[in-house]
Amino acid sequence: MQISIFSDTHCGFGYGTEREEDSFIALEEAIEKSLDSDLILIAGDVFDTKIPKPEIFARTARILSRAQHIPSKTRLIEIINKDKKQISPLALRGIPIVSIHGTHERRSPYNINPIQQLEHTGLLIHLDRSTVVFEIDNHKVAVHGMSGVPEQYAKKYLEEWNPQPIKDAINILMIHQSITPYIYSPKDPPSLHIDDLPDGFDLYVLGHIHWHELRPFKSGNLLLTGSTISTSSHKREAESEKYIFKLDKDHLRKIPLEKQRKIIIEEFKIEGDIKTKIDNFLATLAKQPIKPVVIIKITGKAPKHVTLPNLNYLVEKYKDKLIVNIKKDYEIEGFEEQVEMLRKLRERKLSPKEHGLEILKQKLAEVGLSINIDDIFDVLAEGDSEMAFNILTGKQKTLVNI
Repeated sequence: MQISIFSDTHCGFGYGTEREEDSFIALEEAIEKSLDSDLILIAGDVFDTKIPKPEIFARTARILSRAQHIPSKTRLIEIINKDKKQISPLALRGIPIVSIHGTHERRSPYNINPIQQLEHTGLLIHLDRSTVVFEIDNHKVAVHGMSGVPEQYAKKYLEEWNPQPIKDAINILMIHQSITPYIYSPKDPPSLHIDDLPDGFDLYVLGHIHWHELRPFKSGNLLLTGSTISTSSHKREAESEKYIFKLDKDHLRKIPLEKQRKIIIEEFKIEGDIKTKIDNFLATLAKQPIKPVVIIKITGKAPKHVTLPNLNYLVEKYKDKLIVNIKKDYEIEGFEEQVEMLRKLRERKLSPKEHGLEILKQKLAEVGLSINIDDIFDVLAEGDSEMAFNILTGKQKTLVNI
C-alpha cells in the first residue's frame, strides 16, 4: 500500500509572465512520481485563484487525468458526511485523487469553487468536513478533510465537525489553515492552535504553509507538505526544497521534485557603490541551467539630497539569463519628519495653497531666509522660477520684472 501526498501546486501562478509554466511543470512531475501509488492526496490550493482561466483549468485537469489511466486496486467502501451522488464513478477509475480546497480557491457556499468543478468532471473527490474510507490491499484507509475557511472561523468549524478516527483504519486528517505555531501571515492570525487538532489520527497533513516539516505529533505524525512551487519572496519558502511524500502503511518518505526554478534572495544595504555590488552579484548567477528568479532587497537609510542609482537597467541587462526583481525597502533621511508635517497640515484642513505656503515657509526657515512668503509663492505658482530665484538670492528686491 502506498499513498502520495502533496499540496499547494498553485496552478496558474505567474500566468502571462516568464514563470507561467512553472506550476504546471511541478504538477506534472508530482503526478508522474505518484503513478506508482494507490491513492493521491492533495491538501489544498491546487489553483492559484478561485476562478481560474479556462486555459488554466483545462491544463490542470489534463495533468490530473493521467492518474485515471493507471490500473488500481483501491476500492471506496464508505462515505461520511457527504452525499454519495456527488462522487462520480469516473473519480474511482484508476488511482483515486482526494483533495480539499484551499484559501486561494475558497468561495461562498453558494458558488462552486474550482475543486468542486474538478469533482463534477470526475477527476477527484472533494472533501469539506467529510470523510472517505478506502480499502487497499486489505488495509482500510480513512481520509478526513476540512477545506480552507477564514482563519477566525477555523477552530469553530473544526469543533463543530469533530472528526472521529475510523476503527481498524489508517486515519489521515487533512487541513488547509494556519495553525499556531505554523503561521503563513501574521496579518491573518489563526484561531487554531496545534493542540486543538483532535486525537487518534495516524497522520495530520497540513497544507497552506509553503515549507515542509515532519515530526511526531500526538499518536501519529504531523506533516507540513510545503508547496510544489515558490510563490512569494519569503526567504524560508524560497530556501525550502520541494517534495511529494509517500506513505507506505506507517513509513513516510519524501521524494524530491527536481524540475524546480531556483529562487535566490539577497539583501544589500544602501551604501557605497551599491550598483556595482549588485551587478557583480548578478554576474555570478548568470550560468544556471534553468533561469532563476533573483530577488534583490535594498535596505537601510539613504542620506538626504543624495541621488539614488537607477537599478532598473540591471533587470534589462540580465533578462536573458535571470528573472531579476528589485524590491526597495529603504528609508530616506528626513522622510519621517515630512510625513509628520503633512499629517499635521491635513489635520488643520488647509487648502492646497495653504499647504504649499506652510511647506515653503519651513524650507526657507531651514536655510535662514526671511521674505514675504505669499509673494514668493505666487511668483512660483505663476511659473516664473527665474524671478523667484533672483528674489531668494537677493539679486532682485521688487516683484516687478527686471
